[in-house]
Amino acid sequence: MIEQGYFEVRPTEGGWGWWLHDGEVDLAVSPERYADAKAARRAIDAVRDATAEIECVSDFEFAADHSAEERPQLRIRGEADLHVFEWRLQREGSVLAMPGYTYPSRESVAEAAERFRELATGSVPVYLTADAETPPEPDPFYVGKGRLRDRLRSLLTLGRRHRRFLDSIDTRIVVSGIRGKSSTVRRLDDVFNRRGYDVLTKMTGNHPTLVRNGEVIPIDRPGPYTTLYENINVLREFAPALDSYTPEDVAIFENQGITEYTTRLFNERFVEPHVVVLANVRQDHQDTLGKTRREIARAFARTIPPDTTVVSGELHPLLHEYMAAEIEQAGATLTQVQIPPTQRDRIGAETVYAVNEVLRALDMDPVPEAQLNEYLDAIQPEWTQVPNGRVFNGAEINDIESTEAIRRALAGEERILPFVYLRADRRSRTASFATYLNTLADRGLIERARAGGAFTDVFAANVDVPVTTHDREEDAGDVLEEMLAADLPVMLMGNTVDDFMRDIETEIAVRAQEAAIEDTPEALSPARPEP
Repeated sequence: MIEQGYFEVRPTEGGWGWWLHDGEVDLAVSPERYADAKAARRAIDAVRDATAEIECVSDFEFAADHSAEERPQLRIRGEADLHVFEWRLQREGSVLAMPGYTYPSRESVAEAAERFRELATGSVPVYLTADAETPPEPDPFYVGKGRLRDRLRSLLTLGRRHRRFLDSIDTRIVVSGIRGKSSTVRRLDDVFNRRGYDVLTKMTGNHPTLVRNGEVIPIDRPGPYTTLYENINVLREFAPALDSYTPEDVAIFENQGITEYTTRLFNERFVEPHVVVLANVRQDHQDTLGKTRREIARAFARTIPPDTTVVSGELHPLLHEYMAAEIEQAGATLTQVQIPPTQRDRIGAETVYAVNEVLRALDMDPVPEAQLNEYLDAIQPEWTQVPNGRVFNGAEINDIESTEAIRRALAGEERILPFVYLRADRRSRTASFATYLNTLADRGLIERARAGGAFTDVFAANVDVPVTTHDREEDAGDVLEEMLAADLPVMLMGNTVDDFMRDIETEIAVRAQEAAIEDTPEALSPARPEP
């Protein structure tokens, strides 16, 4: 699931830093650089703890006269004549957070500070590395390339060494499903880390990473796409070093296998989990998991080892009943995520409330509901304001059920202009999005559409409204400008892994930042660290 608010943690020439993002906009930056990712993570936790205590943004001045205050202060100040305004988060004289830019008006800086306060507490870290394919040496965790046959042979002959690795970890958790896996993994990592457990976490998604208590270990992904055997490759290469780095308490793994076989292999041979989180069942990966949601649900149910507790965020009663029968027949148990009625319609509620079901399955105290709601607040989608319009980059979502949920949350019955990016290796996904656009057209929610990538002519021929097609070599900025000129909010969907989509993401981010600071020359401050 796309996260509206998140802390990005990554290295720079001066050390590790963090940035708090609101969609495509940088809301805040770390006031200093840190020696390692773990120190940056501790600084983020200090920010989150401080914002949890703040009820409102204070007025001007955050100088020395406030340095003795024990309670955190979020204050704004500025010079009206120069049109330069800024905010600070302070505690006992120390600056915990600051904006990446100054703002041209009191109203704009107050709005930015309030938005920071709203998002910071529930946002979780996303770890990035400078170049995952060429990590600095020496790095015992570097994941190299290898032929599939070699990977499988290595996996199946790890023997007693890997058995010792598994037995030494008190709790092993796997997160599977269609949508929201990476977000769920990050929230579980956040909860266990903040409770003081020794935690090793494998996060995949667009930025494959291993994290040990906030220490980042990059994973090499050969090529731009997630491979079916990425999990196997990780195990093969990491095994020699795991004896030295095995956590005592908790290991959390995102299962990125996208066939029934590789998903089951990962569960049974790699992790042997105590708990499997099945985030949800959506219509994606139909070429490898099944043509219908029922077939996809059956594929996931058949990947569960015996004596495993499954926490399912899938709320469809018939799918849940069907999976329960399959899973219990295999000797495992299924627990369905319980969501309060007031939160049930919020985006990602099933993955957020899955955290407490995991804790209950492990006989641990649940997270207070207020903290779960903060997690939920941080992921609710909002339009990105850019000069000349609004846009939302939902191309990472991939399945039509989640795409529709986000469209409904953003636009309701308002018309949008969809842009669908198509991949040659996801033909079932392409067909599902053609059907989805036709549904929107029947409801009067779109009048035209745009498409890029592979097989755009075939796609356009199967959509009931005019479709403008774009070649992947076109300038992303020009395409975005054309779409905004239609005077409709633009929603990107379909696929995100392509140079063109990365370029359009960059274009949106640059324009969004301009809109956030009102694009005045005085707004940029050379004293700020570069993002």
